[in-house]
Amino acid sequence: MRRFPLLVQVVIYVFLLILFLLAIVGGLYYQTSSQAIRQATEQNTRNAIEQGGAFLERYLEKMKQTTTSLVENQTIQDFAAQKGGDEAEVRSLFQALLASDSDLISALLVTKDGRLISTDPSLSMQTSSDMMSQSWYQEALNQKGLPLITPARKEVLSQGKEKWLITISQELEDSQGKNLGLLRLDMAYDSLERYLDQLKLDKQGFAFILNDQGQFVYHPRKTVYSSSREMKAMQPYLAIKDGYLKDQAFVYQYRLPKGPWTLVGVSSLEGLKELQGQILWSFLGTGLLALLLCLAGLWFVLSLWIRPLQKLEGVILKVAAGDKEVRADEKGSKELISLAVQFNRMLDQIEELMQAVQEKERNVRRYELAALSSQINPHFLYNTLDTIVWMAEFNDSKRVVAMTKSLAQYFRLALNQGNEQISLKDEIDHVRQYLFIQKQRYGDKLQYEIEELDTFADYHLPKLILQPLVENALYHGIKEKVGPGLIRIEVREEGDKLVLSVYDNGSGFASQPTSEQSLLRLGGVGLRNIDQRLKLQFGSSYHMQIQSEAQSYSRVSLYLPKEQPLGLGENP
Repeated sequence: MRRFPLLVQVVIYVFLLILFLLAIVGGLYYQTSSQAIRQATEQNTRNAIEQGGAFLERYLEKMKQTTTSLVENQTIQDFAAQKGGDEAEVRSLFQALLASDSDLISALLVTKDGRLISTDPSLSMQTSSDMMSQSWYQEALNQKGLPLITPARKEVLSQGKEKWLITISQELEDSQGKNLGLLRLDMAYDSLERYLDQLKLDKQGFAFILNDQGQFVYHPRKTVYSSSREMKAMQPYLAIKDGYLKDQAFVYQYRLPKGPWTLVGVSSLEGLKELQGQILWSFLGTGLLALLLCLAGLWFVLSLWIRPLQKLEGVILKVAAGDKEVRADEKGSKELISLAVQFNRMLDQIEELMQAVQEKERNVRRYELAALSSQINPHFLYNTLDTIVWMAEFNDSKRVVAMTKSLAQYFRLALNQGNEQISLKDEIDHVRQYLFIQKQRYGDKLQYEIEELDTFADYHLPKLILQPLVENALYHGIKEKVGPGLIRIEVREEGDKLVLSVYDNGSGFASQPTSEQSLLRLGGVGLRNIDQRLKLQFGSSYHMQIQSEAQSYSRVSLYLPKEQPLGLGENP
C-alpha cells in the first residue's frame, strides 16, 4: 500500500475535514437562507395582495360614489319620473362624466316605463313599457339600492373595437323609495389592470378577482373567461386560501371587507428557485475559494513546520553514509528542538561507543597478530636450527659463525623490539637473512633475487609476512625441482596497490587451484596465517593472488593498499 508523505497526509485529512464542515455549514446556511427567502416571499405576496385589496376598495368606492351621485341627480330623477326632465341634459351630463373619467366607457339610463338614454348609439337592449318584467332589471333591483357589479365581459364598441368591461348597475328611486328606473355604467378596467399587473408577485406571478358567486371579475389572461379548460386549470388556485400549490406557487386570497370581490394573488417560485440557486452557487464558489486559500496557507505553514524534520532526515542519511561530524539544527518548535537535542545527544553517545569499539577492535587485532606471529616463530626456528646442526656436523665453523650471525640478525628483526609492525625495508632484510641461511644449506640448488622500492622502505605491515612465502617456495617448489632453482622477491606498484610477490621456478601445480585450495596446498597453516593477519590489518582493500603452472613456476602476490589504514600502519 502506497504511503504518502506526512505533509500530504495532513493536507488531505484537513481538506476532508474542512470540506465536511463546509458541507454542514453550507447545508444549514442554504436551508436557513431558503426558509428566510420563502418567508419573505410569502410576506411580500401577502403585503402586495393586501395593498391591491385596498386599491380595489378605493376603486369600488369610487364607482359606487359615481353611480350614487348619478341616481341622486335631480335632472336624472325628474327625467325618470316624467316631471319635465330634458333628455338632452341627461345625455350631456353623461358625456361630461365620461370625459372626466377615462375608465368610463358608456352610461345608460333605463326608466321603469322603458325609455332609454345611452352614450353608446350602437347599444341595443330589450325594453318594454313595464321593465319590472325583465330579469336583468329585477336582478339589479334585488340589490335594494346597492350597486350591482357584474363579471367582466367583452363588448364591441361603436368604433368596432373589442373591449373588456365591468358593468355596475344601481336602482333609481324617488323620495318615497319607489322604483323609477335603472342606471348602468360600463367601465373598462385599464387602470385596474395596470395596477394589478404591477403587483410584485415574481416574474410569472399574477393576480385575479372573483366575485361572491365565484365568477371571474378580472383575470390578466382574458381567455379564462371563455375557455372551460383554462377556467378548470384555475380551480387548484381557488382551493388554496393561504399556502403553496405543489411547491410551485404561493397563493394568497384577500376578501375585500366592504366589497363583493376577492383578490387572489399567485406568486410563482421561479424567482425563489433562481435566488436559491444563486445562493448555492455563490456559497460553493466562495467556499471553494476559501478552501483553496485555506489549503494554500495550510501547505505553507506545514511546509515550514515539517522543514526541520526534512533537514533531520537529511542528517540521518548523512550519518548513515558515514559522516560522523554532522549534527541536527536545533531550530523550530519546542518539540522539534527537543527532538534535535536528543538526536544530537544520541549521535554523541554513538560516537563515543564507536570509538570505544574501535579501540577494543584494535587491541583485539594486536592480540590476534601477536598470537598468529607466535605460531610462525617456532616453525622457522626449527628449520633454521636444523640447518645449523647439519652444518656443524661437517665441522664448518666459518659457515656456522656466518649462519649464527645471520640467525642473530634474523631474530633481531623478528623480535623488532616487541613491535608487531615492521617496515618493509626490515621485512625484506629479514627475508634476506633467511635466504642467506637457506643458501648455506642448499648451495647451488638455490639462487635468489630481491627487487626493492626505496619509496616504500618505511611502509609498515605485520612482521613475518614474506618469510613463510619464501619458505613454501623453497620446500614445495625448489626442493622438489631437479636442478638449480630461483626464488625472486619483487616489490612493485600496480595502480593504487603495492604488490609484494614471491616467485619460484619450482614444480608448480598440475592445475590452477582456487584460493582456498592454494592455501591448503602451499604450506597450510603458514600461508593461511599470512592471509588472516593481512585481512585483519587491511580488510577488504587487501587480497592474495596465486599463479602457478605445472613444472614451470609458482607466484604468490600480496596486494596491499598504498594508503595505510589510520593507526594500523604505525607501531603501537
